[in-house]
Amino acid sequence: MRSARPVAGRGRIAPDCNSTETPMSKTRILPSISAAVVAFVWGVLTPPSVYVLRRQDIINNSSSTDYPPLPYPLPTYTPCTSSNLDNYLHTAPVNGLHIVCVSPLHLGADGMEEQLPQSNDAQEQYATINKVESLRLTFYKGSSSPPIILQEKVGGRRTTNGVDGVGAGKKGADSIDWQEMRVQFYAQLGLVPEGKLQQPWAVFTPTGERIVGDSDLVTSGDGIGSNQYIMSNIIASGMIIVTQGGNWVWPGVREGFQRNVSLSSSSGTTKSLNVTIETLSMKPLVLSIQGFLTDEECDHIAEKAAPNMQYSGVTLKDNDIGKAANNWRTSQSTFLSAKNDPILTDIEHRTASLTRVPRNHQEYVQVLRYGFTEKYDAHHDFFDPAQYQSDPNTLNLIEYGKKNRFATVFWYLTDVEDGGHTIFPRAGGLPPMMNFADCSRGLKVKPQKGKVIIFYSLDASGARDELSLHGACPVGEGNVKWAANKWVWNAPMGYITS
Repeated sequence: MRSARPVAGRGRIAPDCNSTETPMSKTRILPSISAAVVAFVWGVLTPPSVYVLRRQDIINNSSSTDYPPLPYPLPTYTPCTSSNLDNYLHTAPVNGLHIVCVSPLHLGADGMEEQLPQSNDAQEQYATINKVESLRLTFYKGSSSPPIILQEKVGGRRTTNGVDGVGAGKKGADSIDWQEMRVQFYAQLGLVPEGKLQQPWAVFTPTGERIVGDSDLVTSGDGIGSNQYIMSNIIASGMIIVTQGGNWVWPGVREGFQRNVSLSSSSGTTKSLNVTIETLSMKPLVLSIQGFLTDEECDHIAEKAAPNMQYSGVTLKDNDIGKAANNWRTSQSTFLSAKNDPILTDIEHRTASLTRVPRNHQEYVQVLRYGFTEKYDAHHDFFDPAQYQSDPNTLNLIEYGKKNRFATVFWYLTDVEDGGHTIFPRAGGLPPMMNFADCSRGLKVKPQKGKVIIFYSLDASGARDELSLHGACPVGEGNVKWAANKWVWNAPMGYITS
C-alpha cells in the first residue's frame, strides 16, 4: 500500500538538450566598518530590455549639467508612503521577506540634520546622491503590518586601516559604507549568512530589480558593482526589499491583491507587456497572470511538442523505487529546448522578467498533455534531500539541499471545460492529506488558454514550503489539456544560458 505522504519531487528533471511616513523608535550612529575593495561578481540586475528602457529614461531626463549623469541607470524612486507600503506589507510576518525604507540625510546651512529630497527627476536624484552624508533606515521585519519598526543611521566610511579616509567627513553616496549597512541588516532583520544549505540573501528594488547580494564582492571606483553603485541605487530606490533566500518573491499581500507590472521579452528590445499579477493564495503563495501567452504561442508550443510526447516518468523517492510512474501520473510529456526557436526564446525571457529571476535559473520547458481521466496526484516540485539518500545523482544536483526548484511557472496552453484543474490541497494551511488523488479540497485553478500561474516551492527565506503540495485533477470526457512546467531554481543550473 502506498504510504500517506506526498510524492515529493516527482517532476522529472530536464535532460541536457545539447547543452515618508514612518514612526521613529530610536536613532544612533554606529562605528564604520572597512569597505571591501575587491572584484564584484555581477549577477543579472534586471532583464536586459528593462535595463535599456530605464537607462534611456535617465538619459532623456538629464537636461541639466549641474550634476553629470552616472555611468549606469538608477531605479525608479518609490517613497515609503502609507499607500505604497500597502502594496508590500502583510497582516502577518512573512518568513524571509523584509522592507527597508531609506532616507538620505545631510547637515543643512543651520548645522541641523535634514532629509534630502527624493524623486524620479534625474537631476534631483544626482543632487541627493552627491550631497548625502548619512542614511536613516526604517526596518519592517517580516514585511508585516502592523510593522515591527526599528530605526538606525549609517554614514561616514573609513579606510581599510581604520583611519579616517576618502569617505570620512565627505559627502556623496560613496561616503556611506555598504559594509556598515550589511551589519545593520544582519542585526535588525536576523539574516543568516550563506552556508552549506543556505543561498546568500539579496537586496532588490520594489519592482524586483536586484541591487546587491550579501556574498557579492565590491569593486573599486564608481562603476557597476562598486560601493558608489550599490549605495546610489539604494538611495535612489527609497524603498528596498530584502529576501533571505536571495531570490525575488512577489509579495502576495493578501488573497485577491492585484499588482500591475511591465514585462520584457527578448534581450536588446524595448518591447514590453503589461500584465496584472493576482494573488490566489498566501499559503502557499500562488499568483495568477492572465494573457501571459498569446494563442499563437500556445499553439506553437503544443504543435512542436506533439511528435515527441511520451507517457511521463517521475524522479522517485527512496521508498518509491521500483514502483511504476503511472501509480501517480498518467499524463504525457516532453522537454523542449528554445535553441533556434525565437518564440520559445522570447517566452523564456518573458518568464525571467515575470519572476525577476535570471533566465539561467530555468530548466527546459516540460510540455504536458492530459487526455480523458488522466491526472497527476498531489506532489511537491522541490527535492527533499532526506528522501533521496539512495539517489546520488539527485543529491549532487541539488548540492544536498542548497540548490532546489524555487518556483514553478505553469503555462496553460488550452481551455478545458471539464476537469483538469490544478489543485493545491493544503491551501490556507489545511492539514496533511491521506489520499493524494483527492481533488475535493483546497484551491482549484481552472485551465485557461494563455494564463500562467506562479507558485513558490521555496519561501522567501529559501526554506521548502510543504504547503506547495499540488496536483492535476482528472480531465473530463471530450477534453484535452495542454500545459507546460517552467521550473525556476534558486541558483543558476546550466540548462539555459542568460
